[in-house]
Amino acid sequence: MNITPVATIVIAVPGGWLVSLTGIPLGWLIGSMLSVVAMTLLKIPVHQSRGIMSFVRASVGTMLGASVTLGVLQSLKVWWPSFVFMVAVMLLGGFVNYQLLRRAFSFGKSESALCSVPGGIAEMILLSETTGGEQWRVAIVHAVRIALAILLIPILIDFAAENEIVRGSGPALPCMEWDDAFWFVVCIAAGLLSQKLKFIPARIVLVPMLVCCVLHVTGVTDFVVPTQLSNVVQILIGINVGGRFSWVSTKLLMQVMLAAACVVMVQICFAFGSAILGAGFLNADPITLALAYSPGGLAEMSLIAIAIGQEVAIIGFHHIARVLGSLCIAPLILKSLTRRL
Repeated sequence: MNITPVATIVIAVPGGWLVSLTGIPLGWLIGSMLSVVAMTLLKIPVHQSRGIMSFVRASVGTMLGASVTLGVLQSLKVWWPSFVFMVAVMLLGGFVNYQLLRRAFSFGKSESALCSVPGGIAEMILLSETTGGEQWRVAIVHAVRIALAILLIPILIDFAAENEIVRGSGPALPCMEWDDAFWFVVCIAAGLLSQKLKFIPARIVLVPMLVCCVLHVTGVTDFVVPTQLSNVVQILIGINVGGRFSWVSTKLLMQVMLAAACVVMVQICFAFGSAILGAGFLNADPITLALAYSPGGLAEMSLIAIAIGQEVAIIGFHHIARVLGSLCIAPLILKSLTRRL
């Protein structure tokens, strides 16, 4: 018999809190997931709150949309060549990692594709639910990708730029006002209602993202998702993913972590190599491009950019475009792979 939902949360929250103290991106998600994984490896069954995951998916889409501003869109006029170059590098690196995971680590087609796409961890985890594949593999690979990226990239940038990088998790975001909360609920509702629109890929994430983006760009609202709410979403996703490890052996877990380490090293090599190559063609600073093309998160790469005096808006644009592009491309790739099965 599974332990109660309350007991599961009691197990997950301390783990999320401890990992968040390290400054690792999405620490609450990674920590809560690892706490629940530890319970499952000890053969202690946990409760997965599947009923609330629709709200969680819609919240993730809203968070993505809230990161898109008019200033970010305007920067496209100047930086679109770099964006095109980034897409080419992303596709090439994704192809290399797909082949690596398929041939060297015997991953399935859908898991290989989602693990190779450098999108956000939450988005790729949620997309993996629709493929019938092994969601835990996707979770581990992207969790290790983010963790290694935040540990290695500052060191590499520091070495290249000869600056001291200061790590940290950034300030907590404020609570919402009542009018902002209303628009947040509107975005969530749009996502829930979109489930009937079968022709839209990843609709539960894409629809609230687009609605939130329009609201922000048109000036209707400028809310940001509070840190506390973001942490709750991370914990729920972590519990949902961690509960899927009930049958995974420690040996198999180590094998997937090795695969994840190989994936992130390929991504980092492509990012820094393309930054050096692209700097000449695009007449841009290679450090800026390295941060823009790196497989880390928006907040973390922006933090490094601030520390060494780089253009945060430009770097932020690339990472938002990378995540949104991955979210749009991944369903199409999965659909193509499914047809071949």
